[in-house]
Amino acid sequence: MLVSANTSSDLRRMVADGVRPKPEYLVLESMYGVELFDWSRTWVAKRGKRGWRSALHAAAAVRALDHHEVVFSDGEHVGIPLALAFRALRISRPHLVIGHHLTARAKVPFFRALRAHRGMSRILVHSAFQRELAHSALGIPARKLEYVPYYADARFWSPDSDIDSEPLIVSAGREHRDYSTLAAACEGLHARVFVAAGSVHSPAATSRIPAAWPSNFKSGFADYLTLRGLYQRASVVVVPLVDSDFQAGVTTVLEAMAMGKPVVVTSTRGQSETIVDGETGISVPPGDVAAMRNAIRRLMKDRSERRRLGAAAREAVLENYTVEAYAERLAGHIAAVRRPRPSSASRFAPESLAP
Repeated sequence: MLVSANTSSDLRRMVADGVRPKPEYLVLESMYGVELFDWSRTWVAKRGKRGWRSALHAAAAVRALDHHEVVFSDGEHVGIPLALAFRALRISRPHLVIGHHLTARAKVPFFRALRAHRGMSRILVHSAFQRELAHSALGIPARKLEYVPYYADARFWSPDSDIDSEPLIVSAGREHRDYSTLAAACEGLHARVFVAAGSVHSPAATSRIPAAWPSNFKSGFADYLTLRGLYQRASVVVVPLVDSDFQAGVTTVLEAMAMGKPVVVTSTRGQSETIVDGETGISVPPGDVAAMRNAIRRLMKDRSERRRLGAAAREAVLENYTVEAYAERLAGHIAAVRRPRPSSASRFAPESLAP
């Protein structure tokens, strides 16, 4: 599995010590014997995962193919260059790819013009709408596309019954966030608002940021433990989104749900499967200040409703969205595309060029 991270002893120790959530690739390694091909296997180790660096990661993986029956790319940023390498070198090897945002403008030409999907056996997406668009707009065969719900580590993101909630509203994340609507919706409320967005002014982020935060707002970076503490103390978690066609915000939504918190989320085209409106959270239309404000105010005033939604949200995560369930689904797809490892003589074959 090509992992866009450094699965070092430091990361493993942090997971073991409970100071960060457990990622799915460590579960795949420990429970299903998946070998992790991370940044430490290349000279890219401390240089990020974008552009040509992802291509170098893919190139390093090509050199290790003879020892593996299936190659699993943890995102299209590395899956696309690897798929194109497969086609160029006529390599026949099952290739599973996670597609986070296939329809991003920079990625579209690789599918429409270069047919990168021909070097992919199966593509797993986290949004049903992305699956639909990948087929209709990008021309990827439907048989190669599978919807797989995302996850949260429900052991790390677990509520502490000894800590009471406060008049605190928490939001987290950066890309595709609509903090302008959140600011307008929460201005003047008798509650503090913390936006754990890291560098919310990053020019690379697709977000709407207010020109100035209201007086009851505070923003800043929060590590995993700090964010867990903020979730725990919060009365409501809000995930405001600009309209998008993929599962933007799903990580924050599932973390808050796992913490047993009521979530108010913008219902975008891509963010529609996780929250069941009125049952495990509340959905509001994109850019609708009044709807967001009304939902937040209603929850802040109604403790029993907060508890009802939070309990249902936690139960939904335990039933469908744990990291273990996610890893099990991924392992199932690995098994589905797996076939006996070819001999070196048959490694190069036109089969990888199939539509």
